[in-house]
Amino acid sequence: MEKKWDVIIVGAGPAGLQAAITAAQQGLKVVLVEKQRDISRITRSCCQMLIMDNDYQNEGISVKQGKIVFTRNNFEIDYDGPTVDINEKYYLSPRGHKIHFSHQGRQPIGLRYDKGRLLQQLLQQCERLGVEFINSAITRDAHNSPEGISVRFSRGGKEQKLRAKKLIVADGVNSKLAACLGFNQNRTHFTTALCIMTVMEGVKGFEPHTFKNANGLVYGSKRPILMGPTLLGDNTMDLLVSGDTELKPKEIFHYFTTQSPLAYMFEDAEVVETTGCTLKACSTIPVPYKDSALLIGDAAAFVEVQVQGGIMCGYHAGIAIVRELQGKKGFSEYTRWWNDTFEFNSSDFLRVAQGYSLSPTYNDDELDYLFSLTEDEVLEGTLSQYKTPRLMWESILRHQDRIAREKPEIHEKIKALDSMVLA
Repeated sequence: MEKKWDVIIVGAGPAGLQAAITAAQQGLKVVLVEKQRDISRITRSCCQMLIMDNDYQNEGISVKQGKIVFTRNNFEIDYDGPTVDINEKYYLSPRGHKIHFSHQGRQPIGLRYDKGRLLQQLLQQCERLGVEFINSAITRDAHNSPEGISVRFSRGGKEQKLRAKKLIVADGVNSKLAACLGFNQNRTHFTTALCIMTVMEGVKGFEPHTFKNANGLVYGSKRPILMGPTLLGDNTMDLLVSGDTELKPKEIFHYFTTQSPLAYMFEDAEVVETTGCTLKACSTIPVPYKDSALLIGDAAAFVEVQVQGGIMCGYHAGIAIVRELQGKKGFSEYTRWWNDTFEFNSSDFLRVAQGYSLSPTYNDDELDYLFSLTEDEVLEGTLSQYKTPRLMWESILRHQDRIAREKPEIHEKIKALDSMVLA
């Protein structure tokens, strides 16, 4: 006899796991389907930092006594793993001019944490609540209707099918089910990035508790190269490079560590671990539900929601499912929260993103000039990918009369690309 489920959740990342916890806490029968055998093994490049801004995604999280607390959304999750504070952030120009972000009291702007341990603890809570976990399962497709949902997957060479009243799709940034269920029909594909993240040991001169962003073609890439702390000690570094099919990330990594202005840092360094991923940047899905299916987290986002955003998506998705099954408008309520919370859903997001672009929009000499204007300041501490460029350009454009006088060609470029900031 086929087992009846209230909700199927596909994807055991932070969003899917938290959705399962929230739904199960409300007494729903939940089954969680995941392609990986062991979710605590991180085999794909991903963000492992919590952003500690007190207004990031309309939330201000804290970490204390084995818990990550979501103070405004009013829930908490277990986490007893290690953390490393990130107190400073620097944007570096080709010749080493710095834009510095830090709080006056140097309180953390971010925390490096163990994502594998976090996922393991979320799964343990799912299991205590009676969530059935099906791992090593490759989801094939789903059939959606107002009356319910069916999901077909293969496991161990055998095809299986699950049926439920509702479906939560949480299978990540390159979501197979989003395409299968027709959510991608009106999305715009902007670019595809190929990324590798390398843990390096024996790095010279890397300041512990800092996050750095190297900009300019002199570093070997058209995109910023990111450097941050690990959990393995002060002489280690996470190094993230991104490229494409024409300029592959391995080529960028080799150039950056052997020929760039920062190559001296890696003269005696060794690679401890390398992971990779492919990211498709697509327009967001403003209405992330159809019939009995709800799309959450990275699957509906412009690139990513970050881990803390994924956990919040899962929490609100679990509540939405409960309310839907009570005959209320849970999916509509989730949609309002989704659009109000994530900045990439705003109507001017892409215009802002384009206006804030650096390399290769500005050449290396232009970046050096712009960064030099503001390097004597310390800007507000933040790791937010949205707040950072706003603060940076506010600082630079306080010098716009000087830019117009000394570098009229740069001033014209800024006006053309970023008219909103100059308005």
